Amino acid sequence: MSGLIRVLMALVLLWPGLGWSSVWLQSVPERFFVEFAIPLLIIEPRSGQILEANPAAADFYGYSQAQLRGMSIQSINALDERDVAVERERAQREQRNYFLFPHRLAGGEIRTVEVYSWPMEGPTGETLLFSVIIDLAGKQVAERSMLEYTERLEQLAEQRYQALVATQARNENLMWLAIASLSLIIGVLIWNIVRRRRTERSLHEKTAMLEGLLNSIPDLIFFKNRQGVYLGCNTEFSRYVGRPMDEIIGSTDYRLFDLGQADSFNQTDQEVMRSLKAYRSEEWTRFPDASQHLLDKLKAPLRNARGDFIGVLGISRDITDRHQNEKRIKYLAYYDPLTNLPNRFLFQEKLEEVTQYLRQGDHLAALVIVDLDHFKNINDARGHSTGDQLLIILAHRMVRKLSSREIMARFGGDEYVLLLLEEKGGESSAEERMNQRIQALQKTLGQPVRLGESEFLLSSSLGVTYFDQHKLTFDALLKEADIALYQAKEAGRGTWRRFKPSMQTLVESRFELEGDLRRALDAQELQLYLQPKTNEKGEIYGTESLVRWVHPTKGLITPDRFIPLAEDTGMIVALGDWVLRETLRWMLAYPNLHFAVNVSPKQFHCPDFVPRIKALLNEFPVNPSLLTLEVTEGLLVADFNQYSHHMTELQALGVRFSIDDFGTGYSSLSYLKKLPINELKIDRSFVMDLPDDSSDALLVETMMAVATHLQLAVVAEGVETEAQRDFLFSVGCTLHQGYYYGKPEPAE
Repeated sequence: MSGLIRVLMALVLLWPGLGWSSVWLQSVPERFFVEFAIPLLIIEPRSGQILEANPAAADFYGYSQAQLRGMSIQSINALDERDVAVERERAQREQRNYFLFPHRLAGGEIRTVEVYSWPMEGPTGETLLFSVIIDLAGKQVAERSMLEYTERLEQLAEQRYQALVATQARNENLMWLAIASLSLIIGVLIWNIVRRRRTERSLHEKTAMLEGLLNSIPDLIFFKNRQGVYLGCNTEFSRYVGRPMDEIIGSTDYRLFDLGQADSFNQTDQEVMRSLKAYRSEEWTRFPDASQHLLDKLKAPLRNARGDFIGVLGISRDITDRHQNEKRIKYLAYYDPLTNLPNRFLFQEKLEEVTQYLRQGDHLAALVIVDLDHFKNINDARGHSTGDQLLIILAHRMVRKLSSREIMARFGGDEYVLLLLEEKGGESSAEERMNQRIQALQKTLGQPVRLGESEFLLSSSLGVTYFDQHKLTFDALLKEADIALYQAKEAGRGTWRRFKPSMQTLVESRFELEGDLRRALDAQELQLYLQPKTNEKGEIYGTESLVRWVHPTKGLITPDRFIPLAEDTGMIVALGDWVLRETLRWMLAYPNLHFAVNVSPKQFHCPDFVPRIKALLNEFPVNPSLLTLEVTEGLLVADFNQYSHHMTELQALGVRFSIDDFGTGYSSLSYLKKLPINELKIDRSFVMDLPDDSSDALLVETMMAVATHLQLAVVAEGVETEAQRDFLFSVGCTLHQGYYYGKPEPAE
């Protein structure tokens, strides 16, 4: 029984996962605390005051025992209280009974230690912490000096017993002392028996406690002698073997496992016994329920109290969950979780591998960026779940078009990137075949997709760059394809463009113009232009405010160059505010003239659009009924409820609204009837061929009929000839704007 206790006590030292659920100071011999080779501390838990420290702790920290007793654990711990709390929470989540802290030694050195703490009862019944400090840099297998104390007690009892026998022999010739000697012997024997029974009871209690703790540990634990015979194990190991403990103890691996496993276990045992060093490995192991588990296995030399090697200790921890989590993290680092396609990082790695073919000079490669047109509308209308299903289906369509050497990735959102390869030679050129493949790819994406009862038709824009030498970097290739994609979108979407060097020039020019426009807003380079509006008498009754940009070196820049740029970059909001403010200044100077200002969708979409208009009207006390805000049809149908509310608020102040370029967008009589609109502007495209084009003439007549029915004013844009003027008068359109009456000119 004492041999088993020694092994268990050694086990506590060898594997830091073991610990007492409670430690009673009365049950720990003082000599054990003093002679224990590992630093031990007794701490007051509330204040952190160190109440006692053994010599090993003084040697480790570099302070005397008296100095340590005057310190707190916080003065040793290199972490602040917040980091300490974080480590405790992490230990609780990982279900471990120890903490990892950096402790500062007296010389200033920081050592990472494992701290195992258990509650114990103090001399007055208070609760203290019994802490064991394990230095990770020098953690070694140690022996439990407690057992030496027990063995010494047994030896002392044996010596006294032998002395009693010797005394009895000597006293056989001294009969006159027989009674006194016999009484003494009986007394000594009774005392020795009582002491031995107390010792056995104490050892039995400690053995039961250690066995309970051993069996509560979720790791697989066993220990063998040098011949490979099992000396003991815990219940987890018994469960793994599928046999009760009493059958395992006394058996060998060759009786418990199949020959292959037994040979493998025996081989590692022999390695530990040969080197007398710990052996660690990770192995997939089949359990009795046929499940596979990844075990972190540790085998280490087992020594007795005298330091003699007596066998092998084994501990196996199930790390299957940790392995799966690491595998998942690695997957997420390289793959798109929605489509299971490679992400940007893996695509770049595979690109380096695949483009090795290009060094042979017999392949043409194409880097293709695929962007689904207006895909956001599907997410907004049908939800992201439907959008995700479409992304997966379209990804599968494209993957089926790839060869084994070609790769495809999803970079996020509705953007895919492909690397296509085409061998040179043959009847047609590799470039022609590549063009055909890209066209076929775009056609495949345009085929209907059915989800349940719904059918979706999607178009796509593609940007492509060709290369046959692996000279450009991945970022450079991606930049070229992105520039080509931008050109495809500029061309109206639903098409593809191949990168050309001239595109780079356009992009750089656009980037330069963007920077100039930002400066122009602050440098007063913008100029307000006005174009007159006339009535049936030919009198100017109002104007439309327009903006021109006078660049200090490039001269006058037309709106068709910088207005789309301002829309794309969001600068249209600041630009629109400037135009509105300048218009209100002129309204103060000409209080009887109507002024019209174009409002972009992005301006109207700003949450503070209405408050900003109200603030400007307060700043410039003009007649709001002489201010008309011109909006496009697309704006009105984008978010009907929100914009209708904005328009109603402003119309209550007297501001009028006009639909600009009427007939070119999503014309709907429903919004004309429901929205607070005062005016329609017939787009110049319907006026330019009047009166000769009968279709345009009919459309204009229809628009006039609708406007008359809804009691809306109508302004015709683009009137440039007398014939156009006369026809418009004939159908009842008397408000005109165009070069026939006057071109836009500086407001001054």
